[in-house]
Parts: sequence; structure tokens; C-alpha cells
Amino acid sequence: MPSPILLIAPENTAQAVADALRKNLDAVVEIAVNRRTGLAALRRGEYCLVLLDEAMAAADAQSADLLYQNAVSAPVLEINFIITGPQRIVRQARAALTRRAHDQAQARAAVTAALHSQLNASLTGLLLESQLALREATPEQEEKLKHVVELAGKLRNQLRT
Repeated sequence: MPSPILLIAPENTAQAVADALRKNLDAVVEIAVNRRTGLAALRRGEYCLVLLDEAMAAADAQSADLLYQNAVSAPVLEINFIITGPQRIVRQARAALTRRAHDQAQARAAVTAALHSQLNASLTGLLLESQLALREATPEQEEKLKHVVELAGKLRNQLRT
């Protein structure tokens, strides 16, 4: 799936950059010609990257701060579109998207490891408690508790693989 990129810049400078991003990054690029439409776009949808014209950001610091706040997890790159060529912007965008993908992969791995650890600890507790209960079980309870011990053991083994 193409990466959605929001380009906030005057249309006369944004079109060449948008075309280069679409061609080189297989990206869906939305152009917002001013800060207000850029802010509306950020409130309406999620983007992988926001490219903001440096002159627009410098003209109104409060609006620029609002853009940053509404970008949420998307990196915001302030670029001078007038002096920076489209190919350089493509390289910067590619690097920012790569960095974002790497950060997301690390976050997913950390969450997976934490969840795995929590589940493993809970299953170990369940297995130990059910084994202790089995030792003190009456003959009527023994078969059910053996089944609980067996199920907990299978789950724990599945988590190890």
C-alpha cells in the first residue's frame, strides 16, 4: 500500500515535488496549498510523512506548532521548496519514511516481547497452581485438574516456539 504523504506548500512549487514523490516512492501525495488546508487534512486523515514549506512555517509559528501537534506520529520535515530540488526532497522523504518504518518495527517487537513475557508469566503461575491443586485433589477433581495442567502446559510450550 502506498504511503500517504501530505505536502503543505504553494501549488506552484509543490506540484513538481509531488510528482517526484509519486514516481520515486510509490506514494499517494496530497497537496495542501496553505496552513489552514494542511491542518484540515491532518485532522481528516493520517499520514506517514508531512512535508512543510519552510517559508509557511516561518510566517506563522503558532500555526506551524498546530501542524506539528496534529501530525501526531508522522514526521514533519520543514523544507525550503524554492531552493531544494525535487530529487533531494525525495531522498529526505525516503530517509524519513525508512526511519519511521524502523521505529514502528522496533515498537512492535517491544510490544510483542512484553506481551509474550506477561503471557508466559501468567501461564507459569497457572501451571504451578494447577499442579499444586492436583496434589491435593480429591479423586473426583483429579481428572479435571489433570486436564487443566495439560492445557496450561501446551499453551506454555506454544509460547516458547
